[in-house]
Amino acid sequence: MSRTLATANTRPRPFLEIRIGGLHLTVDRIPYRLLTLVTTLGGAFAGGVWYPR
Repeated sequence: MSRTLATANTRPRPFLEIRIGGLHLTVDRIPYRLLTLVTTLGGAFAGGVWYPR
C-alpha cells in the first residue's frame, strides 16, 4: 500500500499527550528504560512491604 503525498508529510500521533491549563506534555515514544526502572523499584518496594507481614 503506497502512501499519498498528504499522508507522507504528516507527523505520527504521539504516544501520550497531556494538556492541563498552560502545561502541555507530549511523549513521542514509549520510555522503555524509565518504565523498566519504575517497575523494578515498585516491585522491590512492594516485596519489601509485603514480606514482613
